Amino acid sequence: MRPAENIEKLIKKLHYETSAETHDKVYRNVMQALDKQLKQKAGAAAPVLWRIIMKSPITKLSTAVVVIACIALVVSFTEKIVTPAYSFEQTLKAMHDLRTMYMVCKDWSDEEFEIWIKLDPNTGIPEYCRAYWPRIKVLDISRPDTSYQYNERGNLVQINSGKLYSIHVAPANIFEQLLEASRENPDSMVIFHEHDGQSNKSLIVVITRGYGQSYKVYIDPETKLPVRMKGLENKHLGAVFKDIERIEFNVDLPEDIFDFEIPEGAKIIDHDRNAKLLNDPQNGISTEGMTEQQAAETIATMYWDALINMDETTTQKVSPASPKMADGSLLTELVEVGRLYIQPGCGIGKLIPCRIRYKDGSLKEWKLIIKTRTIDGLSSCVIAGFYNSPVEIESAK
Repeated sequence: MRPAENIEKLIKKLHYETSAETHDKVYRNVMQALDKQLKQKAGAAAPVLWRIIMKSPITKLSTAVVVIACIALVVSFTEKIVTPAYSFEQTLKAMHDLRTMYMVCKDWSDEEFEIWIKLDPNTGIPEYCRAYWPRIKVLDISRPDTSYQYNERGNLVQINSGKLYSIHVAPANIFEQLLEASRENPDSMVIFHEHDGQSNKSLIVVITRGYGQSYKVYIDPETKLPVRMKGLENKHLGAVFKDIERIEFNVDLPEDIFDFEIPEGAKIIDHDRNAKLLNDPQNGISTEGMTEQQAAETIATMYWDALINMDETTTQKVSPASPKMADGSLLTELVEVGRLYIQPGCGIGKLIPCRIRYKDGSLKEWKLIIKTRTIDGLSSCVIAGFYNSPVEIESAK
């Protein structure tokens, strides 16, 4: 029997059967049908907020059976634990009065951090954010006027005008958009019920999939509010949130929690200045006819060769914001250029590892950030800087 027919048959049986076995059957078939749809059509959806929301053109009618099965599951499972049955509209109403949020999270490198959020009272959109990573001692302050990133260990401050975190949708609208997305693109998500071992209670679960990312959101059917989120996949630049392990709503925040004073003696990086240099079409190289990897290898090789040969004109052109990342007089050769990859949390560009031999015999790996651009319809790339300090692969002889 085809998956769609099987699901339809099982939905009809839900009116007469309420056993755990029936629930398992429906869930398995829903997931199979969803996976089949995703394989047939790779994510037409586009991310909006926190890499959760999916929106895309309406898909063909045959995929509607998936969302029908999901709705049947939700109603069937929640009838016994909640009255009235759960709905997205109830969650939306419950979140309309949000003022502040506190969350314990993990980023895509599995580093734990805390974040405090103040919402704009007029729009409900996050206006101020304070995030802190205790193990690596990094602080982010995102504000509508000026934002800061502070590395305590290196006493390094990065500054940019405007918000650091681009969150353009109000949390109160998250589930409204999920509902809309489920109607327009049923194969982008699945809804079911799951027993939660942490709280020992039943939770509603929404899985969103597509466009190189996937999230699992847990919702308390009693409060109608999300309680946790788990990131399953991400292939996008600049993603911060992977797992949200705890959420508290309307917490009291100190008045000065979003203030920041630059520490004495701190090194300052002005990203507004750097942005002008990195977006100047006179800087960087053309990437017409090249793959991303080829372009990254070409510009990285140009940079290191120029640095070793003391060619300041070339280093300034290909890496305008950081033309002298190392002392060229201490280098002898570029040994190897690796594969381009996405570094979680780095939104400027992808990273390419480069192994450099020093004159003392040591071998160190630098990670250059490659920013791709399209200016006046022409593709190009530029080196935006380097990521973290170089790592020693071989010690000096």
